[in-house]
Amino acid sequence: MKKDLFRADIARSGNVTISREEAVINGFAVVTKGVTKDSRGEFDDIALDSVVEFGNKAKMGVKSRFGHPNMSSTALGTFLGRVRNFRRDGDIVRADLHIDETAFNTPDGNLAGYVLNLAESDPEMFGSSMVINWDEEKREGLDANGKEFPPYIRVTNLFSVDVVDDPAANNGLFGMPFFSESVRPSVEMTAFLDKFLNNPDAVEKTIGFLNRYRLNKETEHKCKREVTAMDELTVEKLKDQRKDIFEAVHKQGFDAGVQDERGRAVSILKKAETFQGMSALARESVEQGITLDQSIVKFQQKRLDDIEKASAPIVGPDGEELPKKKATHLERAQQYKKENSCSITDALKATADKR
Repeated sequence: MKKDLFRADIARSGNVTISREEAVINGFAVVTKGVTKDSRGEFDDIALDSVVEFGNKAKMGVKSRFGHPNMSSTALGTFLGRVRNFRRDGDIVRADLHIDETAFNTPDGNLAGYVLNLAESDPEMFGSSMVINWDEEKREGLDANGKEFPPYIRVTNLFSVDVVDDPAANNGLFGMPFFSESVRPSVEMTAFLDKFLNNPDAVEKTIGFLNRYRLNKETEHKCKREVTAMDELTVEKLKDQRKDIFEAVHKQGFDAGVQDERGRAVSILKKAETFQGMSALARESVEQGITLDQSIVKFQQKRLDDIEKASAPIVGPDGEELPKKKATHLERAQQYKKENSCSITDALKATADKR
């Protein structure tokens, strides 16, 4: 399962209509069907339908910014407006950008006027890029070049649809001449961070370093006083010399543990109520001390097993039982959706083959 955010390729809009009185750009392209430029995945019909579903699920519309957050000094100063009315147009998902009045007067100038002018004068340069959470669905077989097919992208959340340009373009929509000097350091840091984050352990190592640095600074301040025998403190010494502190810490830790355990058990039991016939499995999960996420996987697997067992055997002309045809991913998802009253996206996620 992919926990990181995914920035989709830039979708060029082409034919759009502009309403300057209402400050709306109608029919711009959000995403186009096909393989992404970096071959990380492929947007198929299911993925495009999921984008439409998540986009229209947001009551106020999906937020839109002038560039992705790491390209500017603050995300607040780049807010353009809300994207609404997501719909399919063949192999393209289109939507309407309703520009907010605050975008006409930002710390970096009149972003709204610039975007409206660009969309009107050269719509091919008006591009957008989604920021999503996603899972991947692996595909069998090899392509004509003997390489594995890129996985299908399965959208699990849609965070924003931002107006962007090609990162390599120096004087395009996000070229340096347009930005104020306050933004220049952030733009220059983008290239470094992109390279830095190619290391999968980069964030974890950085957090570890910062935690050690913080602890060292705290220790440095505390150690300015004279070292005493209490500096080599053990549990037994603490219990012996400061019984009041020992009992307070022990009680606090015990209470916190009880609270955490109660929360884990309640969350598992509540989740089991959304599935039918899972009370025994929920009780087993609580007794075994497994997490809520692990419990959900067990509930989903049990539901899939029940679906397969409920399928009637196929009988041949002589009465012999024929091997069952394995249900496709889409068929399993449709059955899951029917039984659990959820969206097709959630059903596809729940019934995906375990890797």
